[in-house]
Amino acid sequence: MAWQDIRMLPTDWSDVRAPNLAELASLADVAMTRLPESFRTAVEGVVIRVEDFPDDETMEEMELETPFDLLGLYRGVDMTRRNVNDV
Repeated sequence: MAWQDIRMLPTDWSDVRAPNLAELASLADVAMTRLPESFRTAVEGVVIRVEDFPDDETMEEMELETPFDLLGLYRGVDMTRRNVNDV
């Protein structure tokens, strides 16, 4: 289904379920292949990891009230601060 086509979205959401982690990873892979080649080249080697919820340490560090308060998080050295010795 082409999700960008609003006419393809369900009108009755009662039978719709959230994707599991494997399905979400597959959706991410498909989305990545649709990005421009220049972008895909720029993010080559970047690991995208999908988890259900943040761990306890992250919850505490970010002072989250519930696990649903965090929708995305980047951990690592940003490209402007990298050097040739970074992995």
